[in-house]
Amino acid sequence: MMEQRHITFQHTTPYGVLNELTENTRRIWLVFHGYGQLSRYFLRKFEGLNPEENYVIAPQGISKTYLEGFSGRVGASWMTSEDRLTEIANQKAYIDAVLRAHHIDWTDKRLVYFGFSQGVATMCRYAAHAKLPFEQMILWAGTFPPELERADFDFCDQNVSVKYFTGSNDPFYQAGMKEDQVSKVRAALGVEAEVRGFEGVHEVKADLINAL
Repeated sequence: MMEQRHITFQHTTPYGVLNELTENTRRIWLVFHGYGQLSRYFLRKFEGLNPEENYVIAPQGISKTYLEGFSGRVGASWMTSEDRLTEIANQKAYIDAVLRAHHIDWTDKRLVYFGFSQGVATMCRYAAHAKLPFEQMILWAGTFPPELERADFDFCDQNVSVKYFTGSNDPFYQAGMKEDQVSKVRAALGVEAEVRGFEGVHEVKADLINAL
């Protein structure tokens, strides 16, 4: 009889950082790339932030594949529908390890979550899992996980800033989708997301990040 089994083993995988974590660091950004991206390139979007006050950590999707055919550019993915719950658990364990490696003293530092596209769901799931108080959460052209609810964010301060960005010509967005996502955010976090639009497609605008 055929059956699928799981095994746990030690795994080594990369992540990216931007700037130096020092006593002058005021904000720590935990940023999640979109489908088919790599963390080292995604970090370029954050190079305009003040390097003295902002430290950026960019986990990377554990699975990688060629983006076209069998060679050339490589991209990462956070998960697929195959063995979904195991992949979500692996995501959380990986990001836990990334943060543990930094030995962060949160006393005088503020956490900012940023997720783009596929990374939005990963970001939200991790925020609910880690339950670290955060100052700001930015959902950029992505979808809020349907399984998360108010109890998952009972640690969330009602004064946090939540922003939802979408491009005017984003091909992945259909009529009513933005309103539906904002409603899910409101129900789970208990705060109203500030909706911001920009001229563009399914992309991150570095100049808008600098103004956050």
